Amino acid sequence: MGKKLIVNADDFGICPETNKAVAELYAAGRITSTSLLVSSEASGEAIDIIKQTNIPFGVHLTLNSDFKDYLWGALYKQNSSLADEGGNLFYDTSVIAKKAKGKDVTKECEAQIAVCREAGITPDHLDNHSGTMYGINMRLFFINAFRLSKKYALPFRFPKRPTFLDGYFKGNTPAVIKALHKGIVICSKIMGATLIDDMISNPYPIKDIPGYKALEAYYLNAITSIKDGVTELFLHPSYDSPKYAATTPEWKKRQYELEFLFSPAFENRIRDEGIELISYKDIKSH
Repeated sequence: MGKKLIVNADDFGICPETNKAVAELYAAGRITSTSLLVSSEASGEAIDIIKQTNIPFGVHLTLNSDFKDYLWGALYKQNSSLADEGGNLFYDTSVIAKKAKGKDVTKECEAQIAVCREAGITPDHLDNHSGTMYGINMRLFFINAFRLSKKYALPFRFPKRPTFLDGYFKGNTPAVIKALHKGIVICSKIMGATLIDDMISNPYPIKDIPGYKALEAYYLNAITSIKDGVTELFLHPSYDSPKYAATTPEWKKRQYELEFLFSPAFENRIRDEGIELISYKDIKSH
């Protein structure tokens, strides 16, 4: 099969600055995919960009708001356990882990997929915002995701290999996490969901990243370590957003990731490692 890499820009639609970054990266051939955050403020603009450019995209299934001061509205509002009294998705993911009902998770995800269908755009995969459907909150919402994957015949971003965990835990992944991952992969096979082989991202907060060069080195090393099969590299590239940069220091990491994707080092490493760039649309052929 060889080394196949999907380069995915997450959170498309979160703000105009991110939308600009994603559009420019795709035009420059630096990304092959993006994840549409349909619940956020600039999703309408992102949908227009998809229509204009045909950028391959997936639905970034979202169960929570990212910012306490800028909540996103739930699309399914009928007494949903995911929404507060104002109809907004909860900011605190621990609240979702405690209160969310499986039926409401499915209805919210279905509503987000419906936004795309009603806009006349067709996703090529599904993935999840903030990891709320990956089982790390000890809820079984990955089952909801796998049902949607099978229903819509769309791959879901979850790695069959534990490489991502090894990187996150620096080679000391707890046994219970390894067992959970193995169980989820088995569940996907039983349910007929399509998964990728591996995935890469930088899981560390900005306080643990000394500067741009450290982030660049992390990603270059990860790209060198890619094995045969389909791997997704996902990042959150964006230009500076005065609104959100004032809300969280993590926005600086997004600017670093934009710089990295435009860097000669990224382009050269992909070429030197003989990696083929693909999108989710190519998965069936591989």
